[in-house]
Amino acid sequence: MIEYPTIPEKIVVHLGAPMEDAANITIDFIDYIKNVASSEIYPTWPQEALRANILAQISVALNRIYTEYYRSRGYSFDITSSTAFDQSFVYQRDIFENVASIVDEIFDSYIRRRDNIEPLFAAFCDGVEVQCDGLSQWGSVDLANRGFSAIEILRSYYGQDIELVINAPIENTQASAPVSPLREGDTGRDVEILQRRLNRISVNFPRIPKIYPADGLFDKSTTDAVKEFQQVFGLAEDGLVGKNTWYSIQSVYNAVKRLYELNSEGLKLADLSTEYPAQLSEGSSGEGVLVLQYYLSYVSTYVPTVQSVSIDGSFGPMTKNSVLSFQRTYGLPQTGVVNRTTWNKLQEIYYSQVQNIPYIFSAGEIVPYPGRILRNGIEGNDVRVLQEYLSFIADKNAEIPDVVADGAYGPATEAAVRAFIKSYGLSDTNGRVNATVWDAIASVYEDLYAGENVQNDQYPGYPIT
Repeated sequence: MIEYPTIPEKIVVHLGAPMEDAANITIDFIDYIKNVASSEIYPTWPQEALRANILAQISVALNRIYTEYYRSRGYSFDITSSTAFDQSFVYQRDIFENVASIVDEIFDSYIRRRDNIEPLFAAFCDGVEVQCDGLSQWGSVDLANRGFSAIEILRSYYGQDIELVINAPIENTQASAPVSPLREGDTGRDVEILQRRLNRISVNFPRIPKIYPADGLFDKSTTDAVKEFQQVFGLAEDGLVGKNTWYSIQSVYNAVKRLYELNSEGLKLADLSTEYPAQLSEGSSGEGVLVLQYYLSYVSTYVPTVQSVSIDGSFGPMTKNSVLSFQRTYGLPQTGVVNRTTWNKLQEIYYSQVQNIPYIFSAGEIVPYPGRILRNGIEGNDVRVLQEYLSFIADKNAEIPDVVADGAYGPATEAAVRAFIKSYGLSDTNGRVNATVWDAIASVYEDLYAGENVQNDQYPGYPIT
């Protein structure tokens, strides 16, 4: 499952029921919707009824693609032409001109429930020969004739909490499964999404142990949860998350959350990742902006076309210009706004730059945030560097307990991190070191090592006490 819905350029349609031996065809998404609309509804219907039905058809197709409903089951297509499973598609049929005109206008819009992410599986039926819980096609005609707008028609069937997403981005979609199997020691967004899915599945299948915290580190508790899932669902119990296990987890996750049903539990932003803070734009402030500026500042050091930015926690014109330059450099829409797509790309570029950096402590030198959240129970050279920084700071600040640089993040290291966070006025992170905390510790270490008398207002994010 992709992290945020987009409008695909292409869709693969199976010309039959899922298990039927039939051809698959690849067609432009916009042409697919024109075909479905011309097959499902009459061009003589009122304009608002046509629009309401087409929006439902778009949302059904996008829900299938977004949840990877068929892909996660091992099929090589996105949707079928069978009305018993999806919606009607008649290969190479004639398209109604007025229907095509409406689709051209609204093909990049879809229905969702307020505060949910996934496109609504907007079930519909004719309402005469077949009854269903969703939209009645002939009933929509009656409502349109009574003066209802398209959104009013949709809300009369799907509820007052639905809304339309318009001008959704258009981009090719890719399979969500990681290229290489995830395993113990791996870090990143895919691991965090995996952990969050397993935690939700464990509500319905209590044998699967909870993973805490779900912070993107594939540790032993994640391995244990994966193995238990594999045992429950009859998979090879190797603790690795390859394509088969990834899609099995996704399919079960979608099922327990009912993401392809009208009464979906709903997919919230917090279900996807805690690393993405929310949409950031000019006027935003806080820890999310600090992390954004840290990433931009580092990337700009190696990518000349990305403008540098100060790390002050305030999203002003300078930060906006830096974001615009990043979006321009990497072919993203130049909005100056950091949505999930921009955030993910920024993290991807940052991680690619730091992944080959040797984390070896050298007095007075600073290495960047390693790209994984450091917390109690993990080990590594990046932990050792962190401990060296903290030990040096502890010599100058009696509020920070000393720590041995042994590369193991244990209770003593966590205590030193918590004391640093409290002493320097950072947001509480439960003793974990994210990009903001790492940058603060490294900055204080660098200034103390250089013997500079830094005033508080020079580092508003990291006040020196």
